[in-house]
Amino acid sequence: MNGSIRIPPSRGVVLVVEDEIDVSRLFVEVLSQAGYDVVPAYSVTDALGTLVYQRFDAAVLDIELGDGPVFPVADRLARTGTPFLFASAVYVQMVPKQHQGVPFVGKPFNIDELVARVQDAVERGRNGPPSNRAAD
Repeated sequence: MNGSIRIPPSRGVVLVVEDEIDVSRLFVEVLSQAGYDVVPAYSVTDALGTLVYQRFDAAVLDIELGDGPVFPVADRLARTGTPFLFASAVYVQMVPKQHQGVPFVGKPFNIDELVARVQDAVERGRNGPPSNRAAD
């Protein structure tokens, strides 16, 4: 042994779009402990800017953010073939028709359910049909 620390490989890179700092920190902590690299975004503008230069294996989206509903981010993710889920206290009925089939985790959420839904999304992205995942 040469004394180097062995770091396990990441299970995937996940974008978390959540404007409540404490909730965002909880998402980051829980998903990081589950083996994911997590990138937080705190607004629609922040998330769209991040999507210009970084690819993700999956995303977790709160619906109501300080600068408006997250649906422009959901639209961009859908166009690039990046799987996502909603994690929100907003009712699922508020989701536009084109995103009605997207997994939804209600707040307050169960940590195990959240991690399982993220894992499902990452696997869906890896096992799904090939797509153009470059940012728009």
